[in-house]
Amino acid sequence: MASTFFGLTIAYSGLQAAQASINVTAHNLSNVRTEGYTKETAQKMAADSLRTYAPYGTLGSGVLVDEITQTRDTYYDEKYRNNQTYYGEYEAKNNYMNQIESFFNEFILNGYTEEYNNFFKNVNQVTLTPEDNSAKNSLIQSALSMADYFNYLSSNLKDIQEDANNEVKDAVEQINSLAQSIYQLSKQINQIEACYGNANDLRDSRNALVDRLAQIVNITTNEEDLGNNLTNFTINIDGNTLTNSYGYHELVVSSRKDEEVRNNSDVSGLYNIKWDTGQEFNIYSASLGGQLKGLIDIRDGCNGQIEAVVTDDNGDYKYTEDGFFTTDFKDYDGKNTSFKGIPYYQAQLNKFMTIFAQAVNDVFKQGFSSDGETPGMSLFVIKDKQVAFSSSNVTVNKELALDPSKLATKSRINTGAANADIIEKLSKLQTAQIFNGGTGVYFLESIIADESIDTNKANNFLKNHTNLKTTIQNQRLSVMGVDFDEETMDLVTFKQAYDLSSKMMSVLNQIYDKLINQTGV
Repeated sequence: MASTFFGLTIAYSGLQAAQASINVTAHNLSNVRTEGYTKETAQKMAADSLRTYAPYGTLGSGVLVDEITQTRDTYYDEKYRNNQTYYGEYEAKNNYMNQIESFFNEFILNGYTEEYNNFFKNVNQVTLTPEDNSAKNSLIQSALSMADYFNYLSSNLKDIQEDANNEVKDAVEQINSLAQSIYQLSKQINQIEACYGNANDLRDSRNALVDRLAQIVNITTNEEDLGNNLTNFTINIDGNTLTNSYGYHELVVSSRKDEEVRNNSDVSGLYNIKWDTGQEFNIYSASLGGQLKGLIDIRDGCNGQIEAVVTDDNGDYKYTEDGFFTTDFKDYDGKNTSFKGIPYYQAQLNKFMTIFAQAVNDVFKQGFSSDGETPGMSLFVIKDKQVAFSSSNVTVNKELALDPSKLATKSRINTGAANADIIEKLSKLQTAQIFNGGTGVYFLESIIADESIDTNKANNFLKNHTNLKTTIQNQRLSVMGVDFDEETMDLVTFKQAYDLSSKMMSVLNQIYDKLINQTGV
């Protein structure tokens, strides 16, 4: 039969279980504002029954706190991290597309339109007074102003590309740091749980790091049960293992060599990424996502093509009559992104200036100066020590800038100074459909349209995924979050259980006092 004092043991177990539940509730309440904290619950079970060898059989021996568990749903974790990946991508794109838009907005309002109209306004003035050197000088200066403006645009686009490139390196460093921290936490979790404990707070820390990692790059996670309370927690990026419970890998950045330059207008030193094992990390993978994906698209995106030097049938560079070569879009081998990033807009500006400058130069080279002494020469040239014509290095001919009288105005030597048929021919370029079948204004407006569409898309998708982030996080918190009212009700319940167990011990104390001190004496 059971011991006479067995009831005291049962009451004491209830007292301990209630105390443990109160402590867990206090821990929950103290972390109610802790980001990433998961609600904990003291799981209780009836203690093993004892055989009493009495007619009533076995007798319960009280209650045990079996374990302290977390209330978490991995389904919502996966939904949250998938959304974080899209959120990170469009946050990066929105940031940089807004920067690009700030330059091209000025392009529309008082940039390109003003420069373009000023140029042809001065062209029209020269047609009225072709022998006037001051009018010719105004035309040359407006051409220089236009060239300087395109230099400015190109320079700012290169600055944005360089910023995105630096952020690529920062993103890789963050991935490596998070991978190392997650590995260390996984190792600690296994050390604790191998001894049949629950490393709940360490799991919270690891989950918070995984959430951050999912915003930088798309990941897949898996936790495999190895037995003996050990698990192998694995994180993969695009099918390659970043970290598991046995170690972690790092990503390594290296600057592209000259022969690896992808687009002709790219800044030098753009980073390639590899695994520390030497295996290629495909930055153009269709399944890549997160902030890293957004940065790569901005930095390298050329609408699925590359900007390459124009070549002849033999593959040799095609030089113009002015001694420089030009660039144009070229199909690539598929290892590229279809997004319209910095290289795309650089190439479009280059294309515009190449077509425009060549058309202007061709007109001028057909004529002679007003006095008939100087053959026509190119107005637009490239800066010293440059070989490729682009919006970043276009300028005006120094010889014309120093002596405007050398500007060609007429097509025949033996005509008078008032003849301005060359300038009249130049004036027609304003409405000539030489830019992919459209005028210069139409060509530039199409660039603005592309930029506006992509900026609005990035902005709208960022808003959508921000709203989804809030919605999914609220769903997660409905399961894993700490609720003041719920914890308060639990606290009252556990206090009552504690009071009742205490009351039971008090009653048993009176019984034992009666039995021991007041019976049979």
